[in-house]
Amino acid sequence: MTDHALGLLLIGVGILFVLGVVFAVSSRVGRPRSVSAPPPGVHMPSPSWLPVILSLAAVLIGSALAFKPDDMVANPVLGIAGLVVLVAGIVTWVRDAGREWRDVEHGSHDDARAH
Repeated sequence: MTDHALGLLLIGVGILFVLGVVFAVSSRVGRPRSVSAPPPGVHMPSPSWLPVILSLAAVLIGSALAFKPDDMVANPVLGIAGLVVLVAGIVTWVRDAGREWRDVEHGSHDDARAH
């Protein structure tokens, strides 16, 4: 096994260990769980895949910097793909946030009070 493969294996084991610790801490048994509805006037955003998409963009950009030819700063294929995904994700997130803000400000949620 080469040093490179051993290093990647150690990083993978470390990531799995950290994820296991986070899962164990966040899913403790005996912790009271609140299932009540939020108070009136509190707005919760809807679930979104946009953080995952921006993380994918970060992985592509990081991979472009890591897996580059010797005479270049970054791998152009991975770098351009990462930048396209990053810009598309940011634009989509900003549009969604603006739409959500307008919906809340114009009272299209189930709050009885007018804004």
